[in-house]
Amino acid sequence: MTAAPLEFDVVLRGYDRAQVQSLLETMQRSIAEPAASGAVTPAQARDRAAFDVALRGYERTQVHSAYERLLDRLAEVHGEDSGEPEEQKLPEFAFDRVLRGYDAAAAVELIDAGVTALQALRSGESDAPTARAAAADLRYRRDALPKALRGYDSTQVDAAVETVCTELEGGAGA
Repeated sequence: MTAAPLEFDVVLRGYDRAQVQSLLETMQRSIAEPAASGAVTPAQARDRAAFDVALRGYERTQVHSAYERLLDRLAEVHGEDSGEPEEQKLPEFAFDRVLRGYDAAAAVELIDAGVTALQALRSGESDAPTARAAAADLRYRRDALPKALRGYDSTQVDAAVETVCTELEGGAGA
């Protein structure tokens, strides 16, 4: 059985094409023939899933989507639980570096605080008023993020903060 070729848009700064093709094709072969020489397990695929950013590379969100689909199928083939149910997975974000954007360390710290608050809400460790307060605090802190040369794209960081805040406020109402 030959797997369908994976195709991605090529962008100015995306994931290294050779690295992506190598891992994803190996994952496809491993799904088709799990006992074959060179086949990878889901854990091995996760360990190898750090792609370099290169000029004229593959569009990152498309690669992430394809990788996640293949990882789920690979886990099924190996009889593993692919992880948490989709609605329970915590959001993960990747940001582009731009000439002038948010300070990277400060942006990561802010997003981590939001994801931690979301995790606390989902686990029942915090209540609705605490979640709403966390969302308000995230927005306040986002407005105060310092700018830096070669920082994270402010539009992407703003969208990530809004995603987390919306879920915190939506979950708070439940």
